[in-house]
Amino acid sequence: MSARSAVAPFERTYVVKAWLVVVGVVLVAATVIALALATKGNEPAGGTRPRPVAYDGPVKVTHAPFVVNGSVCGQCR
Repeated sequence: MSARSAVAPFERTYVVKAWLVVVGVVLVAATVIALALATKGNEPAGGTRPRPVAYDGPVKVTHAPFVVNGSVCGQCR
């Protein structure tokens, strides 16, 4: 009793066609991903256009201790 390990000739054409389809899909996907990454750009989230800086008035510094429920908070320092 012999075991067949080779693929029959008519099956081989289907395997080759399926392999070519898989390779084609992978190549198309890689090309689409590469083009998407290339056209994405590298601009930072805030943009690069110069804008005037918002002025919120003079700096207000308070050095008072934190008061919680009428007593100074020792953990809030």
